[in-house]
Amino acid sequence: MNPEPATDTRTRILDAAERLFARDGFSHTPTRAILRAAGQRNESALQYHFGGRDGLVAAIHARRMEQIEGLRRPRLDALLAQERAIRIRDLARVQFETIADLARDDPGFVAYLQALAELATMPRAEFVDFVARLDIAPPGTPAQRRVAPALAHLPLPVRRRRLELARRFALTSLSRWAREEGSFASRAARAFVDDLVEMVDAMITAPAARERD
Repeated sequence: MNPEPATDTRTRILDAAERLFARDGFSHTPTRAILRAAGQRNESALQYHFGGRDGLVAAIHARRMEQIEGLRRPRLDALLAQERAIRIRDLARVQFETIADLARDDPGFVAYLQALAELATMPRAEFVDFVARLDIAPPGTPAQRRVAPALAHLPLPVRRRRLELARRFALTSLSRWAREEGSFASRAARAFVDDLVEMVDAMITAPAARERD
C-alpha cells in the first residue's frame, strides 16, 4: 500500500482541527483529539506538518484568509473602480457578503466561523494582530484612502476604538449565526448580512460624543 501523500495528511489534520475547534473551541481541543479525528496514529505528524499547535492554528487562518482574499479582491476592485464616494457600508458589504458566500458553499468554512467567537474576546493586542489579516482597508491602501472622508468627523482615538468594537461585534455575530443556523443559504441569512452591514456602518460613523471632563 502506498503511503498517503503529505498534502493529504496535512489537509486531513486541518479539516479535523477546524471541526473540533468549532465544537470545543481553540483552547479546549487536545492535540491528540485532532490527530485521532484526522486518522493519524503518529503524534509527531502535527509537529512535522505544522511545527506545533500554534503553527496548526496559523495554517488554519492562512488557508481561510487566502479563500477570503481570492473572492473579495475582484469585488473590492470593482467597488474602487466606481467614481462615487466609498462609504463604510460599501466596504462592510463586500466583506460580509464574501464571508457569507464562502460559508454558503463550503461546510468547512462554516466550521471555521463557528470557532471564531472565541477569538473575538482575545486581548486587544492579539485581536488587532488577527484582524489585520482580515482588514479590507489597511492603512495606506486605495480602499483606506477612499473611505477616509467618511471618517473625517471622528477624532483618531474614537475612530480606532470604534473600528475595534465593530470588528469584535461583527466577528461574534457571524460566528453566532454559523453556530445557531449552520447555513448562509437562506433568505434569513441574506437579511442578517444586510442588517450586519447597516449596524457596523452605524457603529463606526455615528457622530462623536462630546468629551466630558
